[in-house]
Amino acid sequence: MSEKESHLQRFNKFYVNFVNPKFMKVKQNSKKFYDKITEPKIVKISIYVSLATFLPGIIIGLIVAINYGHLPYSVWLNYISDLGALKHTPAPYILDVTCALSAIFIVPLILNLSRLYSSNMSENIDNSKRTHYINKFRRIFGYMGVSFLFVGVFGMFFVGIFSLDRSPLNAHYFFSTLTFGGFTFGAFFTGLAIVLKKKLFPKAIGYFMILGPSIASIIFLICPEPLTRQFLEWIMLFSALGWYYIIVFITLQKLNSLLFFNPNFKW
Repeated sequence: MSEKESHLQRFNKFYVNFVNPKFMKVKQNSKKFYDKITEPKIVKISIYVSLATFLPGIIIGLIVAINYGHLPYSVWLNYISDLGALKHTPAPYILDVTCALSAIFIVPLILNLSRLYSSNMSENIDNSKRTHYINKFRRIFGYMGVSFLFVGVFGMFFVGIFSLDRSPLNAHYFFSTLTFGGFTFGAFFTGLAIVLKKKLFPKAIGYFMILGPSIASIIFLICPEPLTRQFLEWIMLFSALGWYYIIVFITLQKLNSLLFFNPNFKW
């Protein structure tokens, strides 16, 4: 027996006796967590909490800043992040709590979007080459979309932790970029998956997710006169809220259908 074969056998033994059981255990635990957090009741509760926290929190924070801030505040001249600065509002914690709490409760909805690329949700009407590639790209775009949405959620949570008044090494700006970038790319790729996927969501919302946030982000970067970058940041926010509320509404309508909650769903 050669030395190369001996090393290969030891590696195979190590993999079979240690690596594979650990991997299978992690996979099983991940599947249990996924099943639990995407139960209809959990998804519904998380949706209602996110609806009750984010937009109302932003509106309340905006009202407080405009009426009681130490410095004048307007959506034309101030960034969203200014709602978390003491010089603009006496209650910066409103934005902080809103971002951190909303980010947590958006997670079940994003995980639920994995139905867009589940192998169990493939259209089996025919076995044509065209259908095969449609399902393949739908899954790729779905994975990319959900991954970027999680980047956005990650950034959003830490925007609440690192406000403008608590931002070592410009942490707030870094996580703000992650938030808008993650949600923009997440919307783009999820929109592509929706366009390629029948029945789950109308294609119109898919096209809006592809074009709306992307165009808003490009205009934000260009910032043509007489628009202000601050105002365009608010436009980016509402372009994200536009598709989010439609996805939420449709999800709530279909929570108990087999289309969304198939017991044979494959991880």
